[in-house]
Amino acid sequence: MPVIEFIVSSQAEADLIEAFDCYEGKVAGLGSEFVRSVDAEFARIQRRPLAFRLRFGSHRMAMTERFPYAIYFIYDKSAKFVSVRRILHFAQDATSGLR
Repeated sequence: MPVIEFIVSSQAEADLIEAFDCYEGKVAGLGSEFVRSVDAEFARIQRRPLAFRLRFGSHRMAMTERFPYAIYFIYDKSAKFVSVRRILHFAQDATSGLR
């Protein structure tokens, strides 16, 4: 089931940059490892978006390996696109972030 389009929202990009900066501030190179983990999860989402269960309304959730972050996305099967809405730490309130 190929996905034609993969969109990352500006809010998700901002989430990614914020987390990168936080990890990079702790240990040099850790931010880059975080981004690689997110990229790997993006690839899994793009290959099999329906493998991830619905969490909030039409939002599905994927979890990064090693880092406590969730990627929230919408998959529109008929239009064949994935839209990544947020990348949030598990401690953040996803319900308010997805509105």
